[in-house]
Amino acid sequence: MDGALNSHSRSDLRRKFRKADQGPGIERSVIADLSPVFHDVYPLYLNVYRRSKLHFEKCTKAYFCELGRLMPDKVRFFVWRRQGKIIAFAVCMLQEDAIYAEYVGFDYDYALDLHLYHYAYRDVVSWAISHGYKEFRSSGLNYDPKLHLRHLLDPIDLYVRHVSPPLNALLRTLLPWLEPTQYDETLKQFANYPEVRG
Repeated sequence: MDGALNSHSRSDLRRKFRKADQGPGIERSVIADLSPVFHDVYPLYLNVYRRSKLHFEKCTKAYFCELGRLMPDKVRFFVWRRQGKIIAFAVCMLQEDAIYAEYVGFDYDYALDLHLYHYAYRDVVSWAISHGYKEFRSSGLNYDPKLHLRHLLDPIDLYVRHVSPPLNALLRTLLPWLEPTQYDETLKQFANYPEVRG
């Protein structure tokens, strides 16, 4: 934090962490299999999914459970509890020296007041550093907190194809105007936006 963030951002984060640490403590666990707690965390994922303005895919219950079963060496589930109740979780993928934050879920009775997004971010990054990971990469969308945490953008290709060839021809001409990120003003504030947009 000291090397990447300015003093205002560091002070703001410290204030948020102090607020989250007031009252009952928040405990973090890291697991490779989500099945035992799945029924408690899937509604938290749906909370975040429903609040999002853009939707690409809606992960199923089976997806999360199978992910841990089929790829236990490549996935970690972070679970946060307060007084025994699960209030947040994150799904991260591991590849070489990078950790990829893919999905999060929050109980919004706690999330905004306790700044759980930043709390979870700090815990995942701390865990990654302590386990020798060198890069933290997160999924697209929700760009504002990532801007303030001084992330850089990575280009991502999104492919769309309809089953109807005539509709594909129409999509080919319309997609440049429908592409959602071109209208996101926050993206333009990232340091490497010009090189990513080309």
